[in-house]
This record gives sequence, structure tokens and C-alpha cells, in this order.
Amino acid sequence: MVQSRRVRAACDGQFGNMRINNVVGPGSIRIDMGLTRSFRLRETQTMEFRAEAFNVPNHVNLNNPASTVLSNPNFGVITTVMDPRILQFALKYAF
Repeated sequence: MVQSRRVRAACDGQFGNMRINNVVGPGSIRIDMGLTRSFRLRETQTMEFRAEAFNVPNHVNLNNPASTVLSNPNFGVITTVMDPRILQFALKYAF
């Protein structure tokens, strides 16, 4: 037999019976990639090229909803997003 817990609304200024971490946000989808290539210029000199991409598909990843209850009108509302696609390049010359 499955018992269900009743969640009742708390009066103003009192704590309710909701457990910690009960408000869960959406998941995130991230694909990060890196590419590196080394070129030998001379016997003791090399050049390395590096490219990195974060959040390659540029998928919108929402942050967790606001979870502070006390007088917060945005409780349970998602108002921010995570980072968009980021690309970075580097060139290193070693001698």
C-alpha cells in the first residue's frame, strides 16, 4: 500500500513541511570540444594551434528557479540562463 504525504500550506511566518531541495530545475545539455595541432618549424622550434568550443550546439540551458521563499515574488520562476556558445583560440610558439 502506497501512502501519500499531504503537503499543506503553512501560515504566514511559519515553516511548512516541504523537504530541502524539493524545487528542481531543468537539466542542461552541453557539448564541449577541443582541437589541437602542433607544427614543427625548425629542429627546436614548434608552433601549437589550439581551438576550444563550449556549448557547441548553442542550446539554451536554463538556470535553477528562485528557491528563496521569504517574500520573494519570483519563487519557482526561472529568470536567468547559463553561458551561450563560447569559442577560444590560442597560438603558442616554443623555441
